[in-house]
Amino acid sequence: MKEANTKEMEKRQFPRLEKTLPVKFNLPDIPEGSGVFEALSRNIGAGGVFIETDLVHDEGFALDKEKLLNLEIELLGQAKRIKPRAKIAWISKKSRTPRKTRSGIGVKFIQITAEEKRAISVFISQEMLQQAGVIEKAIPAISREHRLSDRNRRNLQILDIIRKNRLISRAEISKDTDINIVTVSNYIDTYLKKGLVFERGLDISSGGRRPELIEINPQYGYVLGVDCGSLNKMQTTMQAVVTDFTARILSNVRKKRESEENEDSVEVLKDLIDQALASSHVQVEKIRGIGLGIPGIMDKFGGTVRNPESGTAFANYVTIKKGLEEEFKLPVFIENSASCALVAEKWTGLSLEVKSADNIIYIFSEHQSAIMLKGELYTGSSKSAGQLNLAQDLEKEQKYSGPVASGTRLGAKIAGLINLLNPQVIIVGANFSRLGDVFLDTLRHSAAGLAHREALQQVRIIAATLAEEAVALGSASLVIEAAFANI
Repeated sequence: MKEANTKEMEKRQFPRLEKTLPVKFNLPDIPEGSGVFEALSRNIGAGGVFIETDLVHDEGFALDKEKLLNLEIELLGQAKRIKPRAKIAWISKKSRTPRKTRSGIGVKFIQITAEEKRAISVFISQEMLQQAGVIEKAIPAISREHRLSDRNRRNLQILDIIRKNRLISRAEISKDTDINIVTVSNYIDTYLKKGLVFERGLDISSGGRRPELIEINPQYGYVLGVDCGSLNKMQTTMQAVVTDFTARILSNVRKKRESEENEDSVEVLKDLIDQALASSHVQVEKIRGIGLGIPGIMDKFGGTVRNPESGTAFANYVTIKKGLEEEFKLPVFIENSASCALVAEKWTGLSLEVKSADNIIYIFSEHQSAIMLKGELYTGSSKSAGQLNLAQDLEKEQKYSGPVASGTRLGAKIAGLINLLNPQVIIVGANFSRLGDVFLDTLRHSAAGLAHREALQQVRIIAATLAEEAVALGSASLVIEAAFANI
């Protein structure tokens, strides 16, 4: 296990770019005449590169860890080649069958000039800046933050009322949304024609014609929701659910993710989604989209997700999105795990306070939180809002003083959020449940002592009602929301 941890740290010392580049290498410590080998990189950083090569399967070359290589890497677009000396840090000998991780070697630079390091850093920065102009177009509706039209918002408003009440009349929709009854009827007629809702039964009349009740059609379509798992674990569980259009789970599968590496996780995701589809018995053509909850700090300008503890970017979510869309021919919606969990509590949780609130903060884990303002996710200018980074504080307090000190410290931070954002509800995630009721009670007491009374009177601090399925359910709900908005 120690050796595996060392390998993971070596691979993550430098931010990396998912990029295919021409690579040449030779092996100075094997007999002459073996020649120069040509290959392709799959990602590169200032500390090393992953080279895809089937030589790892050739016993004649014995590509072992610590073996030295002379490299020549072409930085495309810069008309520049770098020639560092490197050693093999890790080896991937995966199956050559389709949809499996590539075979190759991860190498660490051991002799590289400062100029070559700068060239790599400049190359990575320029590539990410070039992506920035297209990322927003490449990801059409990560969440409801994306410039909704008046019609989009009205669709969401009406359909959300129907979903919450399950059965409701047009008159009640008009009253609850403050939208003219004629306008409501026009929208409902459109939904009926498209098959998104249907009329069922008759409500009690207060005079005149008895009103028919409107209900979401659960079989209008089906969606996939995926939880990519936790940060900072050598092995973590990924989860995929298939739901109908009321977010009712039809299948639920889990799979171990052995690595944070993008090359590995995309392939595992594909297998996981295949398993979820197979166990749901839903035809692929009836799936409306895939939602993906991914941990870490997102950056919409670079398209990356960063581990807040190690400080390194461990995935490119644009690459993940593209890979899944090409594989399944479905739109993919990606959001931070904490935001997905918040949407799940709002959509399918058991708390009536959360369901009726429009301003919510979710303290999801030691690293992540999510914010909802006026009923919409708030993710900030770069999609990184809400990252509190409480891990070090909580670990120290739990180690030396227990849940009381941990609750006191987190309560103080929550008081600041109450004063700043004036929420109606603060949800404390299931990850904190291991600390028990004493922790939650202390947290409430600590927050109450530091928050302004005007804001404190309006807020409730409650425990999350959903646990393991929260992120997967929330990511599925985001797909349904997008369908609602664009109906």
